[in-house]
Amino acid sequence: MNTELLKTLCDASAVSGDEHEVRQMLTQQLKSHADEIDFDGLGSFIARKGSQGPKIAVVGHMDEVGFMVTHISEQGFIRFDTIGGWWSQSMLNHRVNVRTRGGEKIPGVIGSIAPHALSEKQKQQPLAFDEMFIDIGANSRDEVLQRGIDIGDFVSPEANFALWGEDKVVGKALDNRVGCALMAELFATVDNPAITLYGVGSVEEEVGLRGAQTSAEKIKPDVVIVLDTAVAGDVPGIDSVKYPLKLGNGPAMMLFDKRYFPNQKLVKAVKESAARSEAPLQCCTMKTGATDGGRYNVMGGGRPVVALCLPTRYLHANSGMISTKDYDAALALVRDLLLSLDADSVRALADFH
Repeated sequence: MNTELLKTLCDASAVSGDEHEVRQMLTQQLKSHADEIDFDGLGSFIARKGSQGPKIAVVGHMDEVGFMVTHISEQGFIRFDTIGGWWSQSMLNHRVNVRTRGGEKIPGVIGSIAPHALSEKQKQQPLAFDEMFIDIGANSRDEVLQRGIDIGDFVSPEANFALWGEDKVVGKALDNRVGCALMAELFATVDNPAITLYGVGSVEEEVGLRGAQTSAEKIKPDVVIVLDTAVAGDVPGIDSVKYPLKLGNGPAMMLFDKRYFPNQKLVKAVKESAARSEAPLQCCTMKTGATDGGRYNVMGGGRPVVALCLPTRYLHANSGMISTKDYDAALALVRDLLLSLDADSVRALADFH
């Protein structure tokens, strides 16, 4: 694992619709390895290496869940809307950064009423999103505006990247900066003259897989490997049958989600790559959510797609957790898969005769 790369990506602010920081970082990281760097009409990052053979896209979405400023009170408190899926109880009293149009990051905290001022009935009821506010320590609306904050600014959790124990990584936006980091490492290190390799950082996945659709239309890839995260079920109180993934047991192949099924021949190829690279591999399903595979598999007539996800604790919250063992296993597995592809093997994946 390139720890510094992952830290840099995780610490960036890139809420859906405001992915500019991560786009710049990927451009800087991969420009010396790419024959071309381009973008789709929504701003998805697209790097190309090679110009012969089938087009293989490795995709990680750049955006994270966050918030948007919708109102500033006369007293200087900020109201906001959520962007992407949040659970209200995971938000209160957490520190955030408001990214101004000038690129400055203003620290704040999602405020709440102290328990001393709540009735017993109120303490038992989760606080609704529209009852919350962000406090940046300002004394008035004018002071908030003077600091460069305005309606429509994006808000992300405070950067908190850390390494814990032997193999754990903790940080915000691991969903899906791990996918971006894996994509970047693979693009930089895989050289297979039999394929044209695309490294994609898609936008707006958390609000409807939008960048997957636009980048699929622009690239028209022959095969797509989506790199994302999935719920780890190795914590107390969770149904380990529905959520079987465990940190440290390898990446997970998504067998289906709300909008995608993998190509079954590609599933077999992934398992063979796992065996050759001696990488542990888990499997999972997701009936209530979707990965970018849900657009890549259907746009422009469809194509073979598979999604590989790193087991992650505490998704869509201020601090997620992954294992470096799973990251390294995913890197080895996908590298082997990319090196095994050529015109004949790709043609066979989509041969339904």
